[in-house]
Amino acid sequence: MLAENIMVTELTTAHVNDRVSDVLDRMRVAKLRMLPVLTDDGVVAGVISTFSIMAHLVPDYITSGDLKQITYAPDMGILRRHYFEIIEKDLLSVMETRPLLVQRDESLLSTAAALTAFGKHEYALVVDEEKRLIGVISAGDILDRLGTMVVSAENNA
Repeated sequence: MLAENIMVTELTTAHVNDRVSDVLDRMRVAKLRMLPVLTDDGVVAGVISTFSIMAHLVPDYITSGDLKQITYAPDMGILRRHYFEIIEKDLLSVMETRPLLVQRDESLLSTAAALTAFGKHEYALVVDEEKRLIGVISAGDILDRLGTMVVSAENNA
């Protein structure tokens, strides 16, 4: 089975010039945690996710493990101020620029292995030779397909 056989092609995307606040609204409405970010010609520039936005909210000294040695840590007021600063930025300053890309003719096993090794997100962007987006595959899509394949095999026995 190939990536093109399980990828989702009806996609919600973002543009490199979009503001974070607009994209967060789009993500909430679509109930998504990640959106591919595209250039004007449909080339993948990166991804924006709730995780990548959160990574910009929390100060580095907290995520680096130095928090135990600091007597004062930001409270919700500081995090909220960071939030309002971040949502006014454009995606270029917040998005991840190295998403997991796979080709449409990659095998299901290869795609599953790449998702497992990548570890940051549970999504692979399926692109053509020019890196234009043609679909998305989630870890859930793969699990669903495997479950369906098992059920089909049992029904045929």
